[in-house]
Amino acid sequence: MKALLLAASFFFGACIVAAANPLTEAQMRQIDDIAARALAKQHIAGMELGIGRGGKLLYAQGYGLRDRARHLPVTAQTIFPVGSITKQFTAAAVMLLVDRGKVDLDARVSRYVPSAPHGSEITVRQLLDQTSGLPDYLEDKPLLRAIMAGKDGGHSTESLIALVKGKPLHFKPGTKYEYSNTNYALAGTIVSRVSGVPYAQFIRREIFTPQNLTSTQYLRTTVPSGSDVARGYDYAKGRFVPISQFSMDWANAAGAIASNAHDLVRWDRAYFSGDVIPLKDVRVATTPPAHIVMLASENRVNNIGLGYAFGWVQARAEGRQMIWHNGGLPGARAMNATFPHDGLAIIVLTNVTTASPEEVALKIARVIYDGKH
Repeated sequence: MKALLLAASFFFGACIVAAANPLTEAQMRQIDDIAARALAKQHIAGMELGIGRGGKLLYAQGYGLRDRARHLPVTAQTIFPVGSITKQFTAAAVMLLVDRGKVDLDARVSRYVPSAPHGSEITVRQLLDQTSGLPDYLEDKPLLRAIMAGKDGGHSTESLIALVKGKPLHFKPGTKYEYSNTNYALAGTIVSRVSGVPYAQFIRREIFTPQNLTSTQYLRTTVPSGSDVARGYDYAKGRFVPISQFSMDWANAAGAIASNAHDLVRWDRAYFSGDVIPLKDVRVATTPPAHIVMLASENRVNNIGLGYAFGWVQARAEGRQMIWHNGGLPGARAMNATFPHDGLAIIVLTNVTTASPEEVALKIARVIYDGKH
């Protein structure tokens, strides 16, 4: 890795360190070193790290700038878009309706959304496990070009799903894993149709508010609302290029949530302790289909893609079980990694399209568990 350039200048904002912190001073220095090196090597404008255990925030820190034009630093509370980490919230919303007897995981999608493409062939469970075979609406090249150029004018979820109509399934439902945002756009539509309120209102009322996720929000545009928020950037030809502010309707229930490290640490504890959905449902939601392999690897220590279920990826890292999901949007990359055996959560949020928060999270895990990076 490249040598650090003025590493101290990256450490803006108030650092939060819990009292009686089990992280050592040496570990915290190594974590700051990992962050500073990532900013330099990956050309990240700003990054926020959060480390927690059992919902208790052990360490949170901002690095770099959340807004380069105004020279505003990332703090330990800055709100970032988190992209597809949204999917675990959407799946939890569906499971709340399952627990109330309003949705059947094994029912055909057409029961709840009669107009859904191939709705009579696929089940709700297959949407959440990414095994439906539905094409991804982001495969529509004009749409994707418009989004990446920041020129998208906004789309209803129904119009995005309609892009898939008439297209064949990629495979027989339930026989293979393939990531598709259409699955979660449809899952969000099920939430709104069954509950009778818009998806954004449902998750705010049923998840954000009861779990005290005060910084978590459903995005209307690429910039979160509030005073301490991150603006997004691309990095190209040696310079940062701001992402224009445009509608996030295209991301919907598949990727339109923003949050900060503190809230995501709290979310992980609430979810895995059964406060959001019952523990019996947590087990269902974190158990991938046994007959479907997401990625094959001979590495018994690190394999970060073993299987997918309900907005979570099963993995092994540092020889331990890890459950995670990342997120990527124009101007944002994020990672939420949990180690359920001891309740460790590692959150990495960035405001550059080309960042690799997954690499940062894995290096932090190595420091915490093995004392090196």
